Amino acid sequence: MYLLGSVGYNSAMKGTWSVVVAALSLALSVAAAQAPGPARLVSPAESDWRPPSNLPPGAEYVLIAEDPVTHGIQALVRFPSGYSVPAHSHSCTETLVVMSGKLAVGLGGRTRVLKAGDYAVFPSGTEHSLRTAGWRRAVFTATTDGAYDLKPADQPPH
Repeated sequence: MYLLGSVGYNSAMKGTWSVVVAALSLALSVAAAQAPGPARLVSPAESDWRPPSNLPPGAEYVLIAEDPVTHGIQALVRFPSGYSVPAHSHSCTETLVVMSGKLAVGLGGRTRVLKAGDYAVFPSGTEHSLRTAGWRRAVFTATTDGAYDLKPADQPPH
């Protein structure tokens, strides 16, 4: 099962909003519990953006936290306008929350455009593709429950 959703304030979305807030609170509390030293308040402009080694050139990320036991991560990711990642899967569950811009997610033969506040959850082995939509870059958080990997769609998920 996979989830694609929007965060909003209408009554139909109250349950979704609660789940997102709980998930983000848990992720942030895990990150804070494992963050060495004092609390950190960091803006994207102050961050050490790096190119990921397993994505096409152009993407950048900032590692916020890594669980020392599961090696799950929480990261800020940004894709430039016109960027895409072909169909792939992961050995872990991946959760994306769009912060700015638009991210087109290909899943099960369909594409849905996520905007700020929208999220996607991909259980282990779920094939999906990503690309920026519109003229702006997309910035989102990526959280995994295990070591991050990227398996092209033509490889088995495990």
